Amino acid sequence: MSEFPPDTELTDPHAEPEIVATHAHRGEAEVTKAHLAANGVDAEIIDGVAGGTVPVDGHDGVYVMVAADQAEVARAFLADITD
Repeated sequence: MSEFPPDTELTDPHAEPEIVATHAHRGEAEVTKAHLAANGVDAEIIDGVAGGTVPVDGHDGVYVMVAADQAEVARAFLADITD
């Protein structure tokens, strides 16, 4: 028998992080990460562009990733600041 009520939803603590933004340059990703941090969302930057060059075909750029359980909040916040 579970110790949690049947209507309790538990988030997966090992869920894969989610990409919430993609930028052409690391500096833009750093600004996004800072905006998220200022609003209580921890983010990491994954630089898919070797050497910080401009992305080319096959390379998407610089990703900002957050924990899966923070992705919805992060996307909502980023949508508000870009509108």
